[in-house]
Amino acid sequence: MTWDAYNRRKSALREVLALADRRRHDTADQLLDAVPDARAAFGDDLSLLFDVQMAWYQRLSGELDRTVLEGDSPATVAVEAWVACAAEMPGARALLDAHRDRPELAKAFAKERALLAVSAGISSWHPDLVGQGEHLVSRAREQVEYPSVESMPPLHGGSENRTSAFITRLRNALAA
Repeated sequence: MTWDAYNRRKSALREVLALADRRRHDTADQLLDAVPDARAAFGDDLSLLFDVQMAWYQRLSGELDRTVLEGDSPATVAVEAWVACAAEMPGARALLDAHRDRPELAKAFAKERALLAVSAGISSWHPDLVGQGEHLVSRAREQVEYPSVESMPPLHGGSENRTSAFITRLRNALAA
């Protein structure tokens, strides 16, 4: 992947996630069609979902690193980190939850569960590490409070959005 393609893809991902925060019931395909150049950047919904999962995983990993020293029990910290990330990225979480049964994403979800379990103090050698992580996710789902759509930052509308997209494309072209 060229730097130009990488930058276009990251820009499209940011726009898709911002839109997903506001339109949480949209499918990955609908979001790809709604964001200019997103379909060209990702190609299909699975590529988008992999990038959404990676963004989610990175945010969760960072939140776990940041909160690990707060003094609560490791399991509580792991659950609170997941809850905080879900509240910060409600659109990403909605997309991932809508596709959690896709076999192509099973390995990525298993790695997330294992990360949570290990962060909660469970040995990485535990025979049901992923199951333990799933239990933590279930606890977190019970606690999460997603922000209302009205409280989300406004999206750029109309000509402002087209201008922003044009400037982004121009910047990407100059960087290449």
